[in-house]
Amino acid sequence: MGPFYFYNKELEYNFMSDKIVIVGATGYTGSTLALSLSKDEVSCHLVGRDHAKLQDLASKTNSSFAVCNIEDDQSVKDSLDTISNDKIVGLAYCIGSIVLKPFSMAKEDDYINAYKLNVIGAVRFIKHAYKKLAESNGSVVLFSTVAVDRGFTLHSVISSAKGAIQGLTTSLAAEFAPKVRVNCIAPSITESKMANSILGNEKLKDQIALKHALKRTGKPEDLAETAKFLLSSNSSWITGQTIHVDGGKINIET
Repeated sequence: MGPFYFYNKELEYNFMSDKIVIVGATGYTGSTLALSLSKDEVSCHLVGRDHAKLQDLASKTNSSFAVCNIEDDQSVKDSLDTISNDKIVGLAYCIGSIVLKPFSMAKEDDYINAYKLNVIGAVRFIKHAYKKLAESNGSVVLFSTVAVDRGFTLHSVISSAKGAIQGLTTSLAAEFAPKVRVNCIAPSITESKMANSILGNEKLKDQIALKHALKRTGKPEDLAETAKFLLSSNSSWITGQTIHVDGGKINIET
């Protein structure tokens, strides 16, 4: 496949020189997205916490990178200022959390911390990247979970935070149109650092897989390729959507 282009009626951007910002770039989904975009000669700016891992991924993908504390607004701004001379044509916020607790055991701080990580972090990056995204008719991709719409026990903490992400998606899609598209991916359980404690048990993984219509759990490629589509001109008439990438979990009983 050749270079990855963004087209619309007025503008044409060559992704070999313009940047897609990937926040949480060293996670399973973020790194898979970066590697996939790199194969298409798409230029990325990788943002994360671990300098060594970022540097290694950047060398593999020919990307720029910045270490960032997403809980610090100045750190977020600084991470984007390092590419102040580049255009930002896309932003993928690939950060999330898994907090599974009975409601009776969940503390107020659990809800606050989940909201800060999943929602406020995304808000910070969108705020600081918005001007450049608007100038480039760019695209934002956020991540939710199938648990928001399906409803699972033990998920009140993460579902409330990710529910806010879905609300943010539809609100910003309306407010930013027609300059910036905003969409959301809602997966079921997918291989990741967060899910290792669950999917690392092969017997439990097999049991979980059988609860999905497609009889397997998610892979980073499932999410990364959907994000890549939403960041590209192939999805130029899609905004404000929550797309379930969940093996049929959302509406097929098993």
